[in-house]
Amino acid sequence: MNVLVVDDEIEVVNLFSIFLKRLGLNVEKATCGQEALELFNRHKPEWVFLDIKMPDIDGLDLLRKMKEINISIKAIMISAGEDSSNQNEARALGASDYLIKPIDLDEMHRIIKKYIPEQKQN
Repeated sequence: MNVLVVDDEIEVVNLFSIFLKRLGLNVEKATCGQEALELFNRHKPEWVFLDIKMPDIDGLDLLRKMKEINISIKAIMISAGEDSSNQNEARALGASDYLIKPIDLDEMHRIIKKYIPEQKQN
């Protein structure tokens, strides 16, 4: 299964990448919206972990663009704060869940395991 992790904080991208790779997933990483769109088009991920606040493209706008390309894309949003309007908009766009920074590793692991089954390693 292909997964795309998008966050302007490289530490967050790397943290998610490590967890997801341990589950046997193929992980692409992007630190800006434009790079994310390029990787999204090239690798056709089934899931995207997407930061809401990024310098070039807002994560909600990015999710809209991704949905135009692939309506069935599944997303888990990442945010530095609990903003109910952003959460509501993300859910209206089809986001499955929402993680708040700083990322709690137990919560992150619970959400990943809830939505993304472990893949068999080759």
